[in-house]
Amino acid sequence: MSALAALNCGDPEATAGIVDDPAKPLVTCSTDGTEKYILGPVAVGGSDITNAVAGYQLGPTGQPTNTVEIQLTFDSKAAKTYGDLSIEMLNLPSPRNRLASTLDSQVLIAPSFNSAIPNGQASITGGFGFQEAQDLAKQLKFGALPISFDLQTRSQISPTLGEEQLRLGLFAGLIGLLLVVGYSLLQYRALGLVTVGSIVMAALITYLVITILGWAQNYRLDMAGVTGLIVAIGVTADSFIVYFERIRDELREGRTLRTAVDVGWRRARRTILVADGVNFLGALVLYLLASSSVRGFAFTLGLTTLIDIIVVYFFTHPVVTLLARRRFFAEGHPWSGVDPDRLGAKPRYVGRGRFAGPAPTGAATRGASGRHTASTTEGSRA
Repeated sequence: MSALAALNCGDPEATAGIVDDPAKPLVTCSTDGTEKYILGPVAVGGSDITNAVAGYQLGPTGQPTNTVEIQLTFDSKAAKTYGDLSIEMLNLPSPRNRLASTLDSQVLIAPSFNSAIPNGQASITGGFGFQEAQDLAKQLKFGALPISFDLQTRSQISPTLGEEQLRLGLFAGLIGLLLVVGYSLLQYRALGLVTVGSIVMAALITYLVITILGWAQNYRLDMAGVTGLIVAIGVTADSFIVYFERIRDELREGRTLRTAVDVGWRRARRTILVADGVNFLGALVLYLLASSSVRGFAFTLGLTTLIDIIVVYFFTHPVVTLLARRRFFAEGHPWSGVDPDRLGAKPRYVGRGRFAGPAPTGAATRGASGRHTASTTEGSRA
């Protein structure tokens, strides 16, 4: 009784510290804080309720009345227990003849018995409306389900701050993209346009894949994912730099552009595959071991790494191969990015004992036969 007297149901936190042990009595309040209760041990558990439905009570003729009721159905074992309990409590004086239903240590409803219920189907009526009856029926039906939640990570961020971070992230990505494009055009001149086209192609494929995943798998791009996309710009640029520098190395050795493209590709693709393979493995390990807030970064990084390989193999290399057949690039125009003179290429072998390379006009060179020949142009002989 001292616990009942000390309980202040007007305090919203009055029942916060109450431990609801089904095998022990319980002193608690109603959910609206208007009543106090001393309850005995649990007689019928919520898991014994097979169904709870709210509706209008039927009259003697089978027609619906204006009385709202909640119909409860119990399983076979609980039906007998509930029937015996109804007979016992029917003979008790009020308020001891009331059976309370509790949820989270608070009383949802505490109706009294008007008759015995031997069939396991109870009807609760009272001064509640239809919507209130529906809410009570749901609480009685689903309140005993074994649902639990384990908090893994939690971060609170306002919509305004999230929008600001996204805007700054996209702005940083745009700056990085412009720097990569500017460096490519400055370093590789016309050949740098291939870099721009490849980045655009990779961006379109990435957008298409993310759109399909969002439609089919409900994938949502977060800030970590945006960061992975920004990092992917550098990964993609690395592949082009490796390829183009291999081509330039072969040109410096005196090979023609077509030969330099073929040999440079065979050497560059191994390096590209190894570098992208390391990036993909790192993204995979990060995705499997990191927390959910970092998995977005790992996923987009791994996805763009695979897309980089596809773009280099099926777009960049074929485009460079086609450009090598164009006169502008094949003849080493100064703005082509593959000018042998600018690269410091060695003289290349073009005939029997002859070499072609930069030479002053009218300069004399000695051939294999010992005769002096005048060389005024750089060329080759079949």
